[in-house]
Amino acid sequence: MDAETQDLLRESVRALMLSEPSDLVAELAELGWAEAVADDEPATIGLLFAEQGATATASAVLDVVMTDACGIGANGANAPRLPVVHPLARTATSIDGAHLVVDGVSLSSAEFSTDMLVASPDDETVILRVPRPQPHETAAVSGFDPSSKFHHIQFRVPIAEAEDMGADWRIARAAGRRALAGELVGNGRAMLGIAVDQVSHREQFGRAIGANQTPRHRLADSYVHLAAANELVDAAWSSQNEWDAIVAKTYAGYANELTASACLQVCGAIGLTSEHRLGGYVKRARMLDALYGGWHRSIQRIGMDLTASGSLPQGASA
Repeated sequence: MDAETQDLLRESVRALMLSEPSDLVAELAELGWAEAVADDEPATIGLLFAEQGATATASAVLDVVMTDACGIGANGANAPRLPVVHPLARTATSIDGAHLVVDGVSLSSAEFSTDMLVASPDDETVILRVPRPQPHETAAVSGFDPSSKFHHIQFRVPIAEAEDMGADWRIARAAGRRALAGELVGNGRAMLGIAVDQVSHREQFGRAIGANQTPRHRLADSYVHLAAANELVDAAWSSQNEWDAIVAKTYAGYANELTASACLQVCGAIGLTSEHRLGGYVKRARMLDALYGGWHRSIQRIGMDLTASGSLPQGASA
C-alpha cells in the first residue's frame, strides 16, 4: 500500500470512528474493508488499530482479526461472526467435572448470538465453539473504566456440547496481541499529543511549563519509547510469529504506561478525571494492556523463557 492510499484510508477510518458508529465491524464492511485487508493485511490492520487507539474507540474488531487469522471468520456475507470470550487470566475457561466453566470478557454487545468461541483450558492449540445457555450472567464491566464497553460473561456448559473448531488458538492469540500492541501505541500517541498541547499553552510563573527541562525530557522519553514500540509492532506483523507478538504487546504496554505517567505529571491530577480528555485514554489503556497478559506479567514470562532456552526463539526479530 503506497503512502497516499494509506493516508486516504486513515482519514476514512478516523472519520468513521469519530462518528461513533453503533457497529464498527458492519460499517467497515460497507467501507470495503475486506478488499483493503486483502491488498495489504499488515498495513491495513495496523492502521485500523492505531486509529482505534488514537480515537479511544471501543469495538469488536479484535474478534474479527483473531478469527480471520486462524481461518474461522464468517462463512458467507450474511453469516454471523462468532464472538470471542477473551481471557483476563491464562484462559477464559476451566473444567469442572463434565462441564466447561466460561468466565471472561466480550467486546461485543450483551445481546450477541448464543454460540461463542473460547480457548480450550487443557490444550492451548484448540479453539472451542460453545453454546451459551439460558439463563447466563452478563454484565458491563465497570470499575476503573465504566465506558470500556467490555462485558463480563460467565456460564457453564457440558463439555460434550463444545465443538473443536480445528483451528490453532496460538495463531488467533498472536494476531490479537499484535492488534492490541498497535492500539496501545495509538493510545499513547494520543496521550502524548494532549500533554504536549498542555505544556505548550499552560503557564506557570509567567512562562509556559514546557520551557522547563523536566517535563520536556519525560515527554521526549515517551516519544522514543512509543516509536520503539511501533517498530516492534511492525516487526510482529511482518514475521507473523508468536514470539514477536508477545514482545510487541509487552513493550507497547510498558511504553504506554510510561507515557501515561509522564502525561499525568504535566497535566496534573485533573488528567485522571472524567472531565479531562487524558483520563479516558489512561483508563482505556489499562484495560487493553490487561488483555492477553499485562506487560508486568508478560515481561516475567519472556525473561523466564529466555533463561530456560538460553537463546532467542526461532524466527524472532533481531
